[in-house]
Amino acid sequence: MRRRNSFLFLFLLLWVRHAVSQTPRDPAKDRAAVTDLEQQWLNSEHDPAVLGRILADDFVHVVPFDHFLTKQEHIDWAVKHSEPKDRQMHFDRLNVRLYGEVAIVNGSVIASDQSGKQLDRTMFTDIFVFREGRWQAVNAQENAVRPTPQNGNH
Repeated sequence: MRRRNSFLFLFLLLWVRHAVSQTPRDPAKDRAAVTDLEQQWLNSEHDPAVLGRILADDFVHVVPFDHFLTKQEHIDWAVKHSEPKDRQMHFDRLNVRLYGEVAIVNGSVIASDQSGKQLDRTMFTDIFVFREGRWQAVNAQENAVRPTPQNGNH
């Protein structure tokens, strides 16, 4: 009898866990959570503790140097290459698209000096996955914006 009760308890526990994991996601809350993570990342992009929390262990940063940075390589590079104190960064555009437990973020960041003069603009794509009860960045890539060629070819 005791063995049967243990089996029944285990079955119910697994069923509840499955039912909870199948609970539909709240898109508004997920979009807000991912947007908040993007803002934290932008505001603290050279802080290893913040990056360590936001980036998943299997994070990959695609860079234009024929290399894919791992999480630790990304953090090490970011810590060694901090921005000048007078450089200010803000999002110009930020679009979060949700696909269940995956979020794709496209946006642009403008860097400016203290007077507000634009220094550069970057377009980016970040991918987040909901794991272990939280959103984590698993992939990032950005490109510097260049002037459009005059002949209309892109």
